[in-house]
Amino acid sequence: MGTLTDVLVAGYPNTQTATKDFDSLVALVKERKLQIEGVILVAHATDGSVSVEMTGDHLGRTGARWGGGVGLAVGLVAPLLLASTVTTGAVVGWLAGKFAANRVQQEMRDKLGEHLPPGSAGVIAVFDDGERLGVEQALGSASVRSVVQGDKEGMGALKESLAQAMTKLSPDRTVLPIPDRNFGGTVGRTLDQSVADWTMIPGPSVPEGAPNVLIVLIDDAGFGGPDTFGGVIETPTLTRVQQMGVTYNRFHVTAVCSPTRAALLTGRNHHRVGFGSIAEYPGPFPGYTAAVPRSCAPLPRILRENGYVTGGFGKWHLTPDNVQGAAGPFDRWPQGWGFDHWWGFLSGAAGQYDPIITQDNSTLGVPESTDGKQYYFPDDLTDKAVEWLHAVRAHDPQKPWFLYYSTGCSHAPHHVARDWADRYKGKFDGGWDRYREETFKRQRKLGLFPKDTELTERPDLFPAWDSLADAEKKLYARQMEVFAGYSANADWNAGRLLDTVEEMGELDNTLIFYIWGDNGASMEGTITGSFNEMTFLNGVVLDAEHQLQLIEEYGGIEALGGDHTAPHFAAAWAHANNTPFQWGKQLASHLGGARDPMVVAWPQRIKSGGKLRTQFTHCTDIGPTVLEASRIAEPKQVDGIEQEPMDGTSFLYTFDDAGAEERHTVQYFEMFGARAIYEDGWWACAKLDKTPWDLSPETISRFAPGVYDPDNDVWELYYLPDDFSQAHDLAADQPDKLAELKELFWQEAERNRVLPLLGGLALFFGILPPLPTVTRHTFAGDVQNVQRGMVPRVFGRSYAIEAELEVPDRGAEGVLVANADFIGGFALWVDAQGLLHHTYSFLGVESYRQVSTQKIPTGQVTVKMQFDADENKPGTGGAVTLWANDQKIGDGRMPRTVPVGFSSYAGMDIGRDNGLVVDRDYEHKAPYAFTGTVHRVVFDLKPAMHAEELKLHEHAGIHAVAHGAAS
Repeated sequence: MGTLTDVLVAGYPNTQTATKDFDSLVALVKERKLQIEGVILVAHATDGSVSVEMTGDHLGRTGARWGGGVGLAVGLVAPLLLASTVTTGAVVGWLAGKFAANRVQQEMRDKLGEHLPPGSAGVIAVFDDGERLGVEQALGSASVRSVVQGDKEGMGALKESLAQAMTKLSPDRTVLPIPDRNFGGTVGRTLDQSVADWTMIPGPSVPEGAPNVLIVLIDDAGFGGPDTFGGVIETPTLTRVQQMGVTYNRFHVTAVCSPTRAALLTGRNHHRVGFGSIAEYPGPFPGYTAAVPRSCAPLPRILRENGYVTGGFGKWHLTPDNVQGAAGPFDRWPQGWGFDHWWGFLSGAAGQYDPIITQDNSTLGVPESTDGKQYYFPDDLTDKAVEWLHAVRAHDPQKPWFLYYSTGCSHAPHHVARDWADRYKGKFDGGWDRYREETFKRQRKLGLFPKDTELTERPDLFPAWDSLADAEKKLYARQMEVFAGYSANADWNAGRLLDTVEEMGELDNTLIFYIWGDNGASMEGTITGSFNEMTFLNGVVLDAEHQLQLIEEYGGIEALGGDHTAPHFAAAWAHANNTPFQWGKQLASHLGGARDPMVVAWPQRIKSGGKLRTQFTHCTDIGPTVLEASRIAEPKQVDGIEQEPMDGTSFLYTFDDAGAEERHTVQYFEMFGARAIYEDGWWACAKLDKTPWDLSPETISRFAPGVYDPDNDVWELYYLPDDFSQAHDLAADQPDKLAELKELFWQEAERNRVLPLLGGLALFFGILPPLPTVTRHTFAGDVQNVQRGMVPRVFGRSYAIEAELEVPDRGAEGVLVANADFIGGFALWVDAQGLLHHTYSFLGVESYRQVSTQKIPTGQVTVKMQFDADENKPGTGGAVTLWANDQKIGDGRMPRTVPVGFSSYAGMDIGRDNGLVVDRDYEHKAPYAFTGTVHRVVFDLKPAMHAEELKLHEHAGIHAVAHGAAS
């Protein structure tokens, strides 16, 4: 083995200290106390000037093995100092020996300022290993040091050593995780023969000046809702961010919740990361798995690996129903995406009064109210985000944070306190037609679009306001008042969060993305809306008069939005909230579903003050923009896996130049068959011939394999620079352009794993996962907060619920098992007299109760509710019997059962009833925990004939997709 040779790279916070150490080292060499191959000093003064000082072979041994001496060393080191990402290949072109000092200095003067902050400096020394202690002591003031040892000779060896040493000062961020820093000191037998290195302590650090990042994402909201964009909903926080930064009037999403979130948090198109559909029910094709490939590391993971602390709060909706329990797998939960901390709910929807909260990789359950006040998720969400920020700063006053703040609002159920809704009393009495007209006028006055923009027509699907009866107008106006108050509260809470950032003194260097909607406003409330959003998903049609009658039972119309309702508004209100565009959520073909307001602020960087930006932007662009702003490279390898490049394009270039030519020039859109392609201002699109909420067998059968031919769909063509609102279809006038764009769509669809078209609806066409084999489900007595999608499938079949109890001699009362609540759910419970009850709420429309005729026994007892279905069919009626220790103690009948699902969010509890209760008779005792002991509860599902079982399985899968599409 030859003589070991060391390469030391030392970094300094200022040029003065670096120069002093450099001079000390040179003096020792001149005095022949040390021998070195060469040393250079690169100094970037605070005035911006760059100097390169050097000394070399004449100070060490003659005949240096690398030849070229200092000139070569400078040539090798210069590109590495100048590179924001270090790769050994960066110096290949410098190895021919043509490294005149003046050329190197010129390169540094031109480029150093881009990558090394003024005032910093670096020293690079090459020496035999025996000289290491002396060199290290001479350069003892360095704030960071890296040493690499080698025994190879030649320029290639020096190149390799320099590249390795430089990674401590400028790590290779294209390969994650970033390796631990090497030891840059010296270890001798004693402390006086050693030099310490505090900078070797593990942990990546962010590039100098990297900003905090805050993403605020509102759910199911449209372009024409907030007053910042011409609507009526008061959004002072959205306006505040707008006035600090820039406004984007051409920001696009995927038209449905889960896919937009997946695209935003990965920087890649939604099908390419497995989210061509919603998270609830993964599909059997690559674009529909609801599982991000390991070749597509999410943005939070990238930021965390580069030194950020990452926190997520609110709605998640990226974890499939069947993996939301304690068994995981947790790589599909938020922490698996790279969040250091998560607090919120996993599902697509939540009751704002009783959500099931998940923290990190654990389910906390339904929060309890404090101080006698009604619990309200938006307030708690903000409190938890603020607490996290405070905790981060208490621990580390400088580390930048990434905060993803995703509200449950304005997704149904529209829950808000009455005083918030009452702020909008009377403001919507003129109806949705007038709302659209007046909003359009305000938008034009605000300059949100060109003056020649036209307001698109209301589809015939939605009734004219003037055609409605008084009862309908009364109900629908209140629906919109509730929605407006709900949305305004969300913006107010976002303001509380922003206030905290400002109070912490960190607003100036925080990059803020405030996005008003992950899709257009939701039309899934159908024509009438509902006091309970689950009625339409279960095929229960309620006209306005019937709804008003039911609403009276739950507190009256003024209580709509309270904790005894789960409302959604009429679809025409959603359309109005998407003014000036056509259609809304689910329809990726039209701008009403795919374009939402976005404002961006970064006070330290953006000085525009509310100015408009008209470049095409997309939710996939958020990730690349954050990375460019943070000066973090997009990784090429993570955990040893080669990464697929991001599809998005950074729009950092628009921050300073409103007129800059747009860079995101091609983008496909597709959701449940509705599709579009954008290229250089042109937009071609087609949608299925169906309403967004119509998933009936009759309708779906028209799109079955072998029946549906996508070439028969009617395509439309728009040129958006001249037609901002997508009002003028040019398909008939420009057939060649349309044909060109249609072909481009298929190319992009193939490249991005969109195919097969309608892959997200595969379950509707008999492409089913294996039949479940488990028919008996056992829950221990302490199990709580079982997520909605993991409750045993009792729909359309016979089943029994058994509870094994220990009842003390004095008797016992309370809930044995409860699923969901009184506007859709079931419970088995014992009253104060010891009678066994079974309560079944048919979506709050009807309630069925069976009560035992005698008390349950004391001691070890098994009680049972048995439902014998009339037939194996969704919605079937049937007979109910109650049992205690195999003795029948009660019976009754349920004329119909819920065909699809009880709730979009509420879960199941054993031994208690958390959150809103199933039977209001024990509401005052909630959670009404059983006062005896529940050992276990067993659901026993009676198998059906194979053909019937297959139909039930298909029905469950189809409606899981349907439910998710509305989430």
